[in-house]
Amino acid sequence: MADYIYISKYDNSGDLGISHKVFARLAEAAVDHTSLKNTVKVKQPVKVVFKKDGRVEVAVNVTAKKGIKITEACVELQKEITHALEVYTESIPFEVAISVDEVK
Repeated sequence: MADYIYISKYDNSGDLGISHKVFARLAEAAVDHTSLKNTVKVKQPVKVVFKKDGRVEVAVNVTAKKGIKITEACVELQKEITHALEVYTESIPFEVAISVDEVK
C-alpha cells in the first residue's frame, strides 16, 4: 500500500503528499462534528486504501447505541466525513463506506 497520495503542482509550488493517516484522522474527527458523537463510536483503525487510479477508499466501522436510526446515522456520518475530506484534500476523488459492527 502506498503511504501517500500526491496532488501535482499544488498551489504552483510543487507536489503535496497526503498520508493515509491524515485521511483516517479526518474521518475520525468528523464523527465528533455530528449530532451522533454520543451515540456512535468509531472502532479503530479507520481503513484507508489508495487505489492506482488515484481514488481513496475510506472505510469506517462504528458501534452504535440501541435506539438510533441506523440508516440515518450512517448517512449523516458519511456526509460529515465526505465534507471534511473535501475541505482538507480538495480535488482528490474518494469513497466513504460506513459499517455498523455492533449495536449496544
